[in-house]
Amino acid sequence: MQDGRFAAEGVSMESLPDSRMLLAVLEHSPALVFVSEFVSGRIVYVNPAGVGVLGFGDAVHAYSRTTAELFTDVGLVQARDVESALADRGEWTGLTEFRHFVTGEPIPMLISTFVLEYTETGPSVIGSIAQDRRGAEGDEQRLQRALGESAYRAREQQAIADLSQLAVGGDLDELLTAAAGAAAALMGVHCSSIARVADDDELTVLAYRGPEPGPKTFAPGPGSQPGYAAADGSVVVCTDRVHETRFSTVGMSGRGLESGVCVPIGSDAVWGVLTAHSLRPREYTDRDLNFLRSVTAVLSAAIRRIEAEAALVHQSLHDPLTGLPNRTLVRRRLDEALDAVPRGGPRVALLLVDLDDFKTVNDSLGHAVGDDALIVLARHLRSAVRPGDTVARLGGDEFVVVCEHVAGAAEAVAIAARIAGSFADLNRARSLEWPISASIGVALSDPECTREELVRRADSAMYRAKAAGAGGYALYDDTFQGGGRA
Repeated sequence: MQDGRFAAEGVSMESLPDSRMLLAVLEHSPALVFVSEFVSGRIVYVNPAGVGVLGFGDAVHAYSRTTAELFTDVGLVQARDVESALADRGEWTGLTEFRHFVTGEPIPMLISTFVLEYTETGPSVIGSIAQDRRGAEGDEQRLQRALGESAYRAREQQAIADLSQLAVGGDLDELLTAAAGAAAALMGVHCSSIARVADDDELTVLAYRGPEPGPKTFAPGPGSQPGYAAADGSVVVCTDRVHETRFSTVGMSGRGLESGVCVPIGSDAVWGVLTAHSLRPREYTDRDLNFLRSVTAVLSAAIRRIEAEAALVHQSLHDPLTGLPNRTLVRRRLDEALDAVPRGGPRVALLLVDLDDFKTVNDSLGHAVGDDALIVLARHLRSAVRPGDTVARLGGDEFVVVCEHVAGAAEAVAIAARIAGSFADLNRARSLEWPISASIGVALSDPECTREELVRRADSAMYRAKAAGAGGYALYDDTFQGGGRA
C-alpha cells in the first residue's frame, strides 16, 4: 500500500506487527474498511472496497471527508448512540445506512466500529469494518430492520412524552430549546430551529439546535421557507433547494442547506414555525412530517396555556378601563424602586394625581363620556412623563406616577409642572366642554422611607395643592413645602 493511503500523522500500517500481511488482507478484503479520528471524524484510511462502494473515485478524495458525511440522514440518527458506545465500551455493531457520493443512493450496511487508539481524554483513532447489505434482505436483516423501526418509534414517543411533560408546567424557553433538539436528533438533520412571527411578519429565532452561528431571523413571506410556511399556514417541504421556486432560498444557500421542512406552530393563528434542514437533498417521509406535527401540537398547546396564564396575570395587575398598572402592581413597583435606591444616590419620586371635580363631568355628561375622558387622560399622562416612569390608576379619578432615578426636588417638581401644563394643553387642543385639571402631590424618598410613608407624604402634598386651587401641584418636604400652578 502507498503511504498516501493514510492522512493522519502517527497512524501507519508499517508500524504494526506483520504489517505487509495485514495490509494485503485489508487491500483485498471485499468488506469496507476505514480508519478515522474520533473527535473530528476525519477519514485517514479507506481500502479499495470502500473507495468503490461509496463512489469516492480514489482514496485521496476520501481524506477530505468526515465519517458524518458517509451516512444518510437516517444513518445519522444513530450517531450519538455510536459515539456513546465507543466512549463507554470501545465498540459498536449494528445496521446503518451509508450513501453513494456520486448517485446519492442509500446503501444499507452492517458495520462494526471499534477504538484503535486511546489518549488521556478518551478514544482517539477509530477503526470500522462494514459489509454492503444490498441484495441480502434475509430473515435476520428484516428482523434487525423491524427492531430498528421499533426502537425509532420508541424514541419518537419518548421525545413527545418528554416535551409534553415540559409543556405542562415548564418554562417556554426551555420547552422550545428541547423541541428544537428533539427535531434535530430524531430526524437526523443538520439543524433545527423555532422562530416566532413578529408584528412585521419577520420571524425571530427563539431556539436553535445545530452548528453555530445559527440564524437570528427569517425573512417574511416568500423571502424564506419559514416565512412562506407562516404566511401560508401549512407544512412546506423543500426536497432540493436548486429546484425551489415558491420562495427565496438565498438564506438556505448561505448556510449550505439543500433541503428542509417547515411546520407552522399555533392553533387559531400562526404563532411561529418549527424548521428542520439538511445539508443534502432529501425526501421527507410521512413519518418525518407526522413527528414534526406532533412536536408542534405539543408546542401549540403549551403556548395556549402560557398565554392564557399571562393574560390572567395581566388582567389581575392592570386597570380594565385604561390598561394602566393597578394599585397592586404599582405597590410592587414602588417597593422594588425603593429597595434599589442607593444611599446618597438618586431618589424615588411619587406623584399623586387627583382629577379636580371629575364627579361633575360624570354627573353632567354621563359615565360613558367620563370613561372616554379617563382613557384619553391615561394615554396623555403616559406621554407627559419620562420614559421608564410608571403611570398607574389607583381607582376612580386618582392616578399615581412612580419616578425612579430622580436627582432631587427640582427634577420632581419639573415633572409635576409638565403634567399640570399638559392638562392645560389638552383642554385647549380638544376644546373640551368641561375642562379637566388635576391637583398633584409630590413626595421624594429618603433612606428610611417606606412605601406607606411615601404615599402618605404624596397624599398630604396633594391635598395641600388642591386647597390652593385646581390645577396646582405641591412638594412635600419636612422643612419646606413648595408648590405651583400650570
